[in-house]
Amino acid sequence: MMDFLKDKWENITRFLKTTRFWGSTLDNFLIKITYAIIIIFLIIWLLPTERPFEYSNLTVGSIAPEEIIAPFKFAIQKTPEELEREREAARASVPPLFDQVPDLGNVQQLTLNKFFSDIQGFFKTLQLQRNEDGQYVTPENIQAVVDSFLQQIAVHYRLVLPHDALIDLYTLYKDRKLNNFQHFFSRSLSVIYSRGVMDRLKTDIPENKIIVVNNGVEETFNLDEILEIPEAQSYILSTITKQYGEDTPQSRIAKHLISAFIRPNLLFNAKLTEERKERAVHEVPLTRGYVEQNERIVDSNEKITPEIYQKLYSLSLALKERSAEKGRWEQIKFQTGKLLFASMLLIFTVLYFYFYRRSIFQNNSYLGMITIIFVIQFLLTALIVKVLHWPPLSIPIILAPMLLAVLLDFGIAFICTVSLSLIMGAVLANDYTFTLMSLLVGSVAIFSVQKIRNRSDMVRSMLYILIAYFTVNLFTGLLHFSPLKSIMQDFAYYLILNSILTPVTVYFLVGIFERYFDVTTDITLLELSDLNHPLLKQLSVKAPGTFHHSIVVANLAEAAALSIGANALLIRVGCYFHDIGKMLKPEYFVENQMGGVNKHESLSPHMSSLILANHVKEGLKLAEKNRLPNAVKKFIPEHHGTSLMTFFYHKALGMADEKEINESDFRYPGPKPASKETAIAMLADTVEAASRTLQNPTPQRIRNLVDSLVNKKIEEGQLEDSNLTFQEIKKIKEAFVPILTGIHHVRIEYPSEADIEKEKKQHGEKTQSTKKEYTTPSKKRASDKSIESVKVQEKEGHGN
Repeated sequence: MMDFLKDKWENITRFLKTTRFWGSTLDNFLIKITYAIIIIFLIIWLLPTERPFEYSNLTVGSIAPEEIIAPFKFAIQKTPEELEREREAARASVPPLFDQVPDLGNVQQLTLNKFFSDIQGFFKTLQLQRNEDGQYVTPENIQAVVDSFLQQIAVHYRLVLPHDALIDLYTLYKDRKLNNFQHFFSRSLSVIYSRGVMDRLKTDIPENKIIVVNNGVEETFNLDEILEIPEAQSYILSTITKQYGEDTPQSRIAKHLISAFIRPNLLFNAKLTEERKERAVHEVPLTRGYVEQNERIVDSNEKITPEIYQKLYSLSLALKERSAEKGRWEQIKFQTGKLLFASMLLIFTVLYFYFYRRSIFQNNSYLGMITIIFVIQFLLTALIVKVLHWPPLSIPIILAPMLLAVLLDFGIAFICTVSLSLIMGAVLANDYTFTLMSLLVGSVAIFSVQKIRNRSDMVRSMLYILIAYFTVNLFTGLLHFSPLKSIMQDFAYYLILNSILTPVTVYFLVGIFERYFDVTTDITLLELSDLNHPLLKQLSVKAPGTFHHSIVVANLAEAAALSIGANALLIRVGCYFHDIGKMLKPEYFVENQMGGVNKHESLSPHMSSLILANHVKEGLKLAEKNRLPNAVKKFIPEHHGTSLMTFFYHKALGMADEKEINESDFRYPGPKPASKETAIAMLADTVEAASRTLQNPTPQRIRNLVDSLVNKKIEEGQLEDSNLTFQEIKKIKEAFVPILTGIHHVRIEYPSEADIEKEKKQHGEKTQSTKKEYTTPSKKRASDKSIESVKVQEKEGHGN
């Protein structure tokens, strides 16, 4: 079964790879279509699910650009603040509900009577109690009995009665005043229960009235008519104190009894109260009045007031409701419009890729990377707008432009920024002020990261983005009459963080994209341009001549690249590594032979050509092993292209019949240079090697040599895939000449040490024989000075 599925899959993949469709293989076309579907789906998902309001850009304080007439009659929605005030008022208008506990007053009266009955019974028992001998109980025994009784009181009545209170009760009992106190306390208790005692403090009730529910019957009372527990307790104490005096047994006993015998008979019904309050809140109308059909909402050039703005807002809600009522056909048209919008933007971007960045359009890996960058930007936007509901200014709109500019180039980044800006404006309900900000700030971000090569460049980029954010936010805010304080707050809360965090995130993501999509940025090239790179260190040790040759070729190629606007950094790095394959057999290359024996003299021309061609293959292996980027690896095979090894080819022709010699055996494997950078490297490598053999290298002879070598490469067709123009080739040749002239400049031949000594001796003898008597110390010093100057010139000559 597995073998069957495997065969089927191989047949499908073979069919996809061999079938041609629109000038490409079917699998290549399907991959591109998949990327397009992903982007279109995300755009449609991000766009509003309803028709955006036409005047959503108008705010309080802005000026209406045209007269706005109501297309139909609609209700005016209340503002959130207005609605909140009315709802709070409706909530406060509902009194709290209390359930009355039936007969609680009578129950408490019976409990009170039972308490006094127990007290009197206890006192009677004490008077009759005797021991076995007929004697009354001793004081020690009385104490134990009293403690036991007080414990029973605490359990039965939840009343902690101290001994002093019991003594006061006994005093009243003994003086026959206890029954009177009982009746008066009972009447006071009846009074408070007739008014009602609630279980809430009045300070916790903001309303002025309450509703008492007794057996399903509701009755409304003023709050001051009802007692709270502290008020009930205070009422009883005050009446007893007024009747019996302050520091009397009655008042002291009452303080203990009120906590046990006053219970609330009005219990707060929280559930029913909340239900009624919520019902009142929901009954508050959402609208206030109407705007009639054809009524003018705002006149042209009129300032938008809060009242006008609320009418416009109400109109937008009414339009949404009507759109929803129109049914399925309207939704189909709306969704079709979204699809066309997404498709047109994608086609606009794809056309640029097809006509101006064909190499990237044909590279599905790069297209996949661009798709992922778009997906990251869209998902961050959805997270901020749809999930977190943060302000739009917190969207990192420069993330995708910066990534594309660093990883690819300015043109691609700018076109994608235009598309993304339009999408962002549509996502935010046609907020094209945000589109303008995205476009302007995104463009500045693209420019700011064009030549990032160190940390200071990243800080400079942040500064440029910060200035762009500040400027765009300021003038858009002023155009919309936003308060200056609000403009500054938006900048401080959102845009400063965006200006700092987004570039840092980009710097982190660039490394990930470079690794997985084989993109080479200036940051990577700068790392590779370090001559302490392990491969370059090995080359300098094993093949010093080749190393020196690579440095010179890099200087030539870089100057040529700058003259035509090619990637000078890529060319320099590519030239550093273009001959690394020579380090495996350095003695077979003339620049490393140091004037020694040429090993090719003992080899056949075929063997020599194989060795020379092999350095390309070995160089590619070393590059792969050391994970050099593809952009750098291309310099290794393409700097030779399919050039003919002329010396060994002609040597072979001289040793055998021409029919027996196959010219392709003496050509490099190629391919030909496919970019301007590798083509420049080929020309620089050729002229540098040939210039070493030039006798008497005057500027004119160097220029003639460069012209002939470059023209030969053109005639051989080595530059036909490089996209170099004749005008650019002319500039490249002009860039080579001054550098080669500087390298091979004519040096002055200085006299040797022996010649100086000989001249000095001859000069001394002549002077001594003819002018001995006229020699003075000053003349001798002058002569010595001239000799020293010759020595200095000699040393300078050796330094050159």
